[in-house]
Amino acid sequence: MRFHALSLICSALIVVSTSVVAAQSAFPLDGKWEGTLAEKRTTRSRGVQQPRQSPVVARITTAGDGKYGGEWWITSGKPIPDMADIGDVTIDGDVIRIAVPSHGVWEGKLSSDGLTLAGEWRQGSETTPPVLRRTGNAAGPPIF
Repeated sequence: MRFHALSLICSALIVVSTSVVAAQSAFPLDGKWEGTLAEKRTTRSRGVQQPRQSPVVARITTAGDGKYGGEWWITSGKPIPDMADIGDVTIDGDVIRIAVPSHGVWEGKLSSDGLTLAGEWRQGSETTPPVLRRTGNAAGPPIF
């Protein structure tokens, strides 16, 4: 009886593990992701201070060794956007972490449909909750 119960538990764990791996690989991160960062700096509009919204574009690609990389573009209120290479991209369960050396770290989760990355951008002690939406493939320059 105990052997039968143990066999059922092991079988269930294998099915769940296979489902999780399949779900993670069903939606690769490759593509162009767009969103906005609300910066602490403010602009005046009709006498009211509002956080500045800076467009951000992440172009994520998979290298030949299977690791993710790419570019992180942000305007930060400038006419010409800054570009930084994406460093380590790690996936731990359903948590995705995208490091942008000398700029910050985005950490969050991929939506179940694979079209949205919701999380938090950390730059030093500052945090902001950008949502990045998949808008296409990673080919071609970002358009702001």
